Amino acid sequence: MSLMEIPSKFEDLILKMPECSYGVTHVKVILDDNTTISDVYVAWGKEIVKVGENETIPFDPTRIIAIERP
Repeated sequence: MSLMEIPSKFEDLILKMPECSYGVTHVKVILDDNTTISDVYVAWGKEIVKVGENETIPFDPTRIIAIERP
């Protein structure tokens, strides 16, 4: 699986959220078309390492307009 980075403007927000594992935060992302994707795991505040059970990241991270706790 390839790692993808979220837009850097969200890094501080994610780093302030509680971790679910060492260095990993579980978040929900909202895309520019209002699609909500839960079950997103971000390492070190910037790298999307897993989305649900998908083998790849099923969206373009540049489309993220908001990040929330699930």
